[in-house]
Amino acid sequence: MKLLDVVALTEDLPELGLHRGQVGTIVEEYEPGVFEVEFSN
Repeated sequence: MKLLDVVALTEDLPELGLHRGQVGTIVEEYEPGVFEVEFSN
């Protein structure tokens, strides 16, 4: 995966208000395999 790739959640994350299938964009890679993903409605 790389910056600006579009990804989808494979499981619910209710504590973050995110649900399986939601689509987001990778906006930062902190270290190999650790990404920041931005979700919007």
